[in-house]
Amino acid sequence: MTERTEYYRDYWKEPQFEDCTYVNWKVALTRSQQGIREASSILDVGCGGGAILRAIARPGVRLVGVDVAEGAAQAVRDAGLEGVAVDLEQGVLPFASGTFDAVLCYDVFEHLFSPSHLAAEIRRVMKADGRAFLCVPNSLNGFNRLMFLAGKHVDIMDTSHRERELFSNHIRLFSRNLFEEFLAATRFDVVERHFYFPPEFTDRRYRLPHQLNDLIRAVRLPQALPGLFALGFLYVCRPREG
Repeated sequence: MTERTEYYRDYWKEPQFEDCTYVNWKVALTRSQQGIREASSILDVGCGGGAILRAIARPGVRLVGVDVAEGAAQAVRDAGLEGVAVDLEQGVLPFASGTFDAVLCYDVFEHLFSPSHLAAEIRRVMKADGRAFLCVPNSLNGFNRLMFLAGKHVDIMDTSHRERELFSNHIRLFSRNLFEEFLAATRFDVVERHFYFPPEFTDRRYRLPHQLNDLIRAVRLPQALPGLFALGFLYVCRPREG
């Protein structure tokens, strides 16, 4: 626990976790969901500084964030919300079963050795008719495939290459098929599938001509061929009965 806590102590402070096209996409999509608009209690697992919780806050709704970093949990508390530091790898979410109408877990599973443990905890703390909003990056997107062919191990959705770290921050690499197999194995039924492709690329190595970027979005290639063109998958799920 100590080594993981130290590793992620400042990780949540990365600017792109507060304001970037990916975060903005998740915020807009989350806000638009009926399961969020009607929820009276929402848990964000791996909340970082609470950017998404703050964006969906409204009077009368219980908003709770958990993160492995105590600093992140404190930032959530400083924003007037509930924040708790939890070992997301092996720990138990400190809530009674069936507590929350909605649970968010955005871009966390790929950082865990035991993502199935956390998925089980998320299912446990959800109400029987609740919704889970689960998101992972697509490690087999076309840009990564091209980099692999070039002999480089770089993930466009990872932050390690920006700091010239030797290894990826991602422990589990999800494709679309593997994500769906993972959800089925952890007893979630998928209600909606959403696929991310940015309006523009800010990383110099991946910049596309605006015309090409716009064309990919206009013809909806991320929706038609998500395994190749989507950079991230955000699925709305319900806990499987029985």
